[in-house]
Parts: sequence; C-alpha cells; structure tokens
Amino acid sequence: MKVQSIEKVLPCVADPWKLRVIAHLDEEPDLEFLSRYIDGRYSEKLGVLMVEMGCKQANIFNTGKVTVKMVDTEEECENFVNSLLAMACHKALLAGEL
Repeated sequence: MKVQSIEKVLPCVADPWKLRVIAHLDEEPDLEFLSRYIDGRYSEKLGVLMVEMGCKQANIFNTGKVTVKMVDTEEECENFVNSLLAMACHKALLAGEL
C-alpha cells in the first residue's frame, strides 16, 4: 500500500508557511491492523487512524483518503505517509503477522 495520488495542496491552518495535503492510497487500509504497529489514535467509530510524529500530523481514513498537516512539500507528504505504512509492514513482518 502506498500513496497513489495527491488531491489537494492547501496552506496549513496552524502555520501558513506549511502545507496541508489531501492524498489517496492505492487501496483501502486495514486501520485496526495499522494501529497495532503505528503509534497513534485509532477510532473504529470514525474510521480514522490519527498519527503525530514531531510537528507532522496524518489522518488515515478507512476509505484510503489521507490528510497530512505541517509539511513543506507534496513529496515530503508522500514520503511521510509511505514511511509510516512501510514501518507498520516491517514491524508486522518482525512479529510474524505477515
């Protein structure tokens, strides 16, 4: 699973010098699975996994939509999301779940 497309790039509400990006994954994520390996808050009711790393914030929705705040470029957003997903898969492999 990885970022497939960028839908919108907007100024961040918290810091207008940073960006807020709306992207889409190439498949619908299993948020319950990801939440076991990504340190974040998972809400089954809302269908979202909220992750903060440093000043960056990502919301991964069960539809495959992803919002990222406080990034400098689209590429940084894509790299941030893809690294979160890769880290979760790597941890799952080490735990024998994949």
